Amino acid sequence: MRLTAAPHIERALAADPGNRAAIIRSCEALGLLHIHEIRSTQPPNSSRPITTGSEKWMKVHVHADADDCTAALRGAGVQQILTAKPEHPQNDVCRQPQALQHIDFSKATALVFGNEVNGISPQMSELCDGDFCIPIHGLTESFNVSVAAAICVHFGRMKREQALGGSCTDMDPGEINALLTEYKQIHSKSRHFIKEKRVQSGREHGKSASKEERRRMWLGAHQKQLNPT
Repeated sequence: MRLTAAPHIERALAADPGNRAAIIRSCEALGLLHIHEIRSTQPPNSSRPITTGSEKWMKVHVHADADDCTAALRGAGVQQILTAKPEHPQNDVCRQPQALQHIDFSKATALVFGNEVNGISPQMSELCDGDFCIPIHGLTESFNVSVAAAICVHFGRMKREQALGGSCTDMDPGEINALLTEYKQIHSKSRHFIKEKRVQSGREHGKSASKEERRRMWLGAHQKQLNPT
């Protein structure tokens, strides 16, 4: 079941469709529900409809700027917003980050990840409660941002479950039932979408596609939807 703790994707990352998609997929696979992202000047470039990927199971909240984002997080009950920074800051302006394992995940927490080149914007950094880092024990200087997010979300989820006494969700029964109803509706729409696309594909490849062949194409797509690789 879902945890409602929310990673946050900083502005520049939204224009990087590869890392953005990888972060969303990791968050969904690890059972998180909410992602907050600051709107990029460029829309995410995706050749796949949102309804055919991990994003359809997530609550992706898009904000105009850091002020709107942090206000929404705090309004949703987030108690601490922490930014991912290098383990050893290279300038005096940067706060000394605490190690990931020292974060108190008994509090509702949002973790902020920025662009690999430019990092987290000064505006976002000022609005957050502190910084954290992933300790690196090898010679590599840093993690890819999507890898860093996956590590943090996995660790944070385990610590959050421990803080909740072993419960796999911090949602109340009413929220769970509403989410299950929503998921059923999404799944039903996805089945209809895939069926229509497969039938259309059969038509585009000529009228040689029989009813049975179209049925097999639809069943194959349906099975893939239920058991994604």
